[in-house]
This record gives sequence, structure tokens and C-alpha cells, in this order.
Amino acid sequence: MMLNSLCLIVSVLATATSALAQEGATSFADDMREPGPRPFDTFHPSNQPRADGSMPTPPEPAFGGRIILHLESMPANLNRALENSNVTRTMHLAMHDSLVRRDWETWEYEPHVCKGWDTEDMLVLKPGVAEKYGAAVQRVRVRVPGGTDEDGMPLQRESDVLYGRVSDAAGGFQIEPISHGSALKETLQVPAAEVAQIERGSVFTFNLRDDVYWHPTQGVEKHKLDARDVHFSWSVYQNPDVDCDQVRFQYLKITKGEVVDAHTVRFFYESQYFAALRSVGASLMLLPSHLYDLSDPDNAEHRADAPPKEQAVYINEHPVNGKMIGLGPYRITEHNQEYIDLERFGDYYDADRAGYFDTIRWRHIPDDNTAFQALLNGEIDFFNRVKSADYFGQATQIPEFTKSLYKGHFYYPSFGFTALNTHRPALQDRAVRVAIAHAFDFEDHRRTTYKGVANQVTGPFPYISPAYDHSIEAFPFDPDEAQSILEEAGWYDRNSDGVADKDGVELELEFMLQSGNDAAKNFALRLQESLAEVGIRLKIAQVEWATMNERLQNRDYDCSSLGWSSPLEDDPEQLWHSKWGGPDTRSSNFSGTRNPELDQLIERGQRELDFAKRQAIWHQIHAIIYAEQPFLFMYNLPRKFALSKTVRGVQFFALRPGYNPVKWYYPKGTPGTRATLARN
Repeated sequence: MMLNSLCLIVSVLATATSALAQEGATSFADDMREPGPRPFDTFHPSNQPRADGSMPTPPEPAFGGRIILHLESMPANLNRALENSNVTRTMHLAMHDSLVRRDWETWEYEPHVCKGWDTEDMLVLKPGVAEKYGAAVQRVRVRVPGGTDEDGMPLQRESDVLYGRVSDAAGGFQIEPISHGSALKETLQVPAAEVAQIERGSVFTFNLRDDVYWHPTQGVEKHKLDARDVHFSWSVYQNPDVDCDQVRFQYLKITKGEVVDAHTVRFFYESQYFAALRSVGASLMLLPSHLYDLSDPDNAEHRADAPPKEQAVYINEHPVNGKMIGLGPYRITEHNQEYIDLERFGDYYDADRAGYFDTIRWRHIPDDNTAFQALLNGEIDFFNRVKSADYFGQATQIPEFTKSLYKGHFYYPSFGFTALNTHRPALQDRAVRVAIAHAFDFEDHRRTTYKGVANQVTGPFPYISPAYDHSIEAFPFDPDEAQSILEEAGWYDRNSDGVADKDGVELELEFMLQSGNDAAKNFALRLQESLAEVGIRLKIAQVEWATMNERLQNRDYDCSSLGWSSPLEDDPEQLWHSKWGGPDTRSSNFSGTRNPELDQLIERGQRELDFAKRQAIWHQIHAIIYAEQPFLFMYNLPRKFALSKTVRGVQFFALRPGYNPVKWYYPKGTPGTRATLARN
């Protein structure tokens, strides 16, 4: 229960707000590496240890009121199938639910809009034996072990399979049905000679709750979530014209989906996959079939024979994308260019997760300086992009700040990087990319800009994850080495204008960054100065996020400052597999990396269910990517925030985005609040 959990607060940290302000101070990032209870209000001035070491009693929570959170960029839309941004993902914590969700503290997966799920194995039968097992056999596309096409892409084949709980038996295997509506009706013994391969944990059957409602929309009757919604949500990724290439890769691994009944849906993966439950259960963007599916009889524009292209356009351009119809505890009531308002959803199915605030507002302020001033003016309550100069300087010590606000920091799985577009002629050359890495003094920037508390990263996995190989050292700062590398590759200044050239082309790059992002601008200016010393001219272009995102997707840039947040153990396919790196592919493979060795390692890791063996594969990937430098890897930064002192119940987590405002509250007695969830 939400209230009871707050009565069981145990402070596992005694971290003073001043800890981060000491250069080189030990942060509490290491405490994020293991699951367990997270403290409340760690940095709040009223929640610091007393002289005797005891902790103050936390205030009793109340329901009601409004919180205003800063929104640095306005999403193009709120359909996360189409807009895979960290901003959208964060907002969905309040406005939408998934089949399952990972517990913030235990890291275990728990049912959300489903009552539970069954995980089963597949026995892939050899040709010619399916008839023996009759109706228990399913026809499914299965990954061919080690098979690739002429482009090196994985092969699938139509196969006859049995699914259930598989265990070893004399001379073969025993397979037992466990899921509702299974095609397998009884336990069978299957000789080993009839089995081509086993795919462990590759079939998922979800049993949905029957009390989950979609948010209301004008002119549409009240609708419950059902299996058709879930099946349709998966099917959109199978339509190549739906604009979801950034996340499509996860769902192409699911080769069959079926509606068992109104509250049961089943999915078959092409092979065993370490992140299967997270992918289909926690990450699948659930969409209301009655609004998005033209073949749904409840759709106001019902067209049963609509071709896939027409269906894709309907999804891509649907007006509901901008005012997401979700399943979460809050629903959108206003969405304009200045803010997005969410209000409590009265038909939400779970009172324990319904949140305390009546209204959550995300206020769009693209410029961080303007946003900080809005914070001081009381126009926003939470801002997690406090600049280092403000955090460590006077801006957070003046009375205008300290009378109503406090500051703190948290770490979670993320890193900053500069993507280098390897489709650009100059950046195709590894020598140029490595020279750039040698030319910039990352340690000096870490020490002066981030007071030594940022962690320089050397690879694409979360710094606090076992997948990250801490033995890989960063390229040393060495401008002479950078210039030598360029000269050996044929890049040197032939006309004495200070810029290296080759084949009549000068080594000039454009650095694209989001307008208003002072941290990125500061880095770009320092990089510009550093690269000039080795003969690379860098121009800086500041653009709005919508423009920046479109140029990234179209590969219309040289280099760009970005950040990446991920699960604690991420699947590297999204960023690094060749099939997402082509010049015409809109995806998260921002650098356009295409490396057959990486592809093979990624596919091995995806299939490896043994945790330790899988980490060893990720370490190999880490080493290859850092050596190739498709990204200029930067830092795992603490997110530095400022928050109104009136807000309590604040926790920070290792799971992205690191916090959950649905859990926050105003204390009992705060004007405009009440003691119960229901309004009087």
C-alpha cells in the first residue's frame, strides 16, 4: 500500500547535500548498483541526521494539489511507438501503463495491466514429424542457428513447434502445458531425434485484468483494455511503413502473436532472448485498438480492408498522438506549446499506484537559464538540469533559492556522447574519429566543469552495470598524437590556412546541438578550440529539438551532442547492429555503424541466457566500439536537480529515468490537500 510504505521509511543513506560540492568527493552512485530500499528525501534540509544520529519522522502524506515539472523539449507526439525519447518515457510513468513493470527498488518484474503471465519453451521439430502431434503443433517462424542471408542478416524459417515447460527425459524431452488456452492439452514425451532445437523462455502468455480502462476521449464510448489492444500494439511494428524504426528491432523478434480470448494474449519469439520479458512486457507501447486500428469495428473510421500502407499513415498521423490516450493514473487534459497538463483519472484500476497529486504539469522551457529563473520565481517546482556553475556556485546559495528550494543529485544508467556520422566521407575514416578523441582533454573538462564527480565512459553500456568493462582505458589527451594520426591518414594542411585537407577537401565538421543546452554548448566550444589545434575546423549549429531529431533520423549531420539512457542491462542491437545503420534507415543507430563482427557478438549475447557469459560478450562489444570511436564517449553525469521544499516522498532509483513523481506528495496540512484519495 502506498501509505504503509511511507510509514516504513528506513534511511539507508546519510548523504549531506554538500557532499557533491566537494571536488573529488565520493558520490553515492555505488549505492545504486544493487537492488534494495531507497531512502526518502535524502537531500531535503528537514531530513538530515540529528546530532545523535537519529532521523526525523517523515511528514504524513496528503492527497491533492499540483506539481509543476520542467520539460526541456516538447515531444513531437506522445505515442512512444513513434517518439522514443527520454522525455516521452518519463511522462508515460504517469499517463500510461504496460503489461508488466519493474519494481523501482527490488528490480523484479511485477504485473501491471495483466494479472500474471506464463513463460514457456519451444521445441522446434524436425521436418516430417509434426503430424504425429496433431493440433498441439504450431507453425512459427524461428531463427536459424548461425544462418545469415547475403547481407549477413539473421535468417528465419517457418517451423513446426511445440510449446510448454520443457524438461529432460529418457531419450529426449518432456513437454508440459502450463498456459491458459495452450494448444498442448497434455504432457508429451518427445524423442531427441525429432527435435531440431530448443528455444528456452521464448513463448509468453499474458492474462489481462478485466478492470483496466482507457482514458476517455471525446465522442468515444468508455473502453476496457482487452487482448485485441495488446495484439494490435505489437502488430504496428510489423508494418514497415509505421514510423517506429527506433524501437522496431525489439518486436521483429516476435514472429507470431495470437489473441487466445478477450483477456489472454500470447507471443512467440524467434529464439530465446535475454530481454524478452522486458521487451514485450515492460516496453511494448499499448495502443487503443478502437482508435488506431482501422479494422476494429469500434473504430469510428472502420475500414476492414484497409491496406497496410493506409493503416500506417493512419497511425503516423493520428491526432491522438499529440494527446495520448493511455491507461495510467493520470490523463492529459491540456497539451499546448507551453505545457502539458495531466489530471487524476478517476477510473484508474489500482488505488495503491494512483498518485497523490491531483494535477501534474510539465512546463516547456527549452532554455535552461530561463528555466532556472522560472524555478526561482516559483513557476516550476522541479528542475533536473541545474548547470554545474549554478549548482556549485552562488545561484543555489542566495536567499531567493534557499528560502523555498533545495538541491541534490542522483545517478542512473545514462551517458553523454557526441555521435559521429560515419556516412559522412571524412568520418568514415577511423583515423579522423580516433584523432578527435585524442585531441580533447576529457579529464580537464571533467575536473573543471563537473568538479570531478562525473565518470568518463569508454563504452555503450551503463557505467553502473556489469556489462560495462572498467578495464578499458580512455584514449589519452595527446594533440601531437592526434595530428600524427591525421597526417598518416593523408589529412594535413596543404595550403597553410590552418585546416587539414585531403583530395582537395578541407576537414570541416558541423557540430549540431539543441538550442538552450548550455552544457552541450560549453562542450562544443571547448571541442572547437581543441580541434582547431590539430587542423580540424568545427562549426557549431544550435537547432530546436524537433529539427535536431529529424536531421538525426535522416543522417543529415556530421556530429551531434546527445545522451542515452537505458535499462540496467541494455540490448546493444538498437544502437549498433548493421541492419539499423543504413543511410536510409530511421533508427537509433545514430552513427550508422555497420560491423559484421559486432553483429555476430550482438546476436550471441541476445541468445545467451547465462548472466556471466553474457557480460563477457558485452565486454567484447565494449572494446570493439571504443576502439572504432563511432561515438565520442563522454560522461556518466549526476543529474543535478532543484526542488521545492514543500514536496516530500522523493526517492531516486537506478532504473530510468531515476525518479517517479507519481510517488511524491505534499505533507498533511498543506493548503489544497485532503486526507483521502477521493475528493470530497
